[in-house]
Amino acid sequence: MYRNILVAFDASPPSETALTHAARLAKALGASLRVAYVEVDPALYFPLMAAVLPSVADMQNALNAETMAVREAALDILAREGVAADFATLPLMDSHMHIADRVLTEARRVDADLVVTGSHGHRGLARVALGSEANRMLQHADRPVLIVKLPRP
Repeated sequence: MYRNILVAFDASPPSETALTHAARLAKALGASLRVAYVEVDPALYFPLMAAVLPSVADMQNALNAETMAVREAALDILAREGVAADFATLPLMDSHMHIADRVLTEARRVDADLVVTGSHGHRGLARVALGSEANRMLQHADRPVLIVKLPRP
């Protein structure tokens, strides 16, 4: 059924749930798994922030440290599930691009036949205020998308 699964991951609780689900699905189906982390440079959204930082190198070091922490979080989940996966860091190109669009571009590039993502499941004003990358992914995808919600407490 699915042979090449791509999962969006940012180490948030919804993405941890999605990665666990994707790992189990890949294992059950014998599919390959690719973990995609969209690296967002804060200077894209807060250009004035660069002025208060000591240097561009410090900002790049912080970004690299965050990416490594996300990668380690993904590797921990994958080890717990007994699944191997590729890890891709996808830089966000400009402030007008959505994270969902970057993930879908990668899904097309690697010919993923399923994209898995997590969702907070916000509703009403919270969803409007925060937006929904999962919803955008679902609306713009040209392939199946599985949205995994956090379990209710």
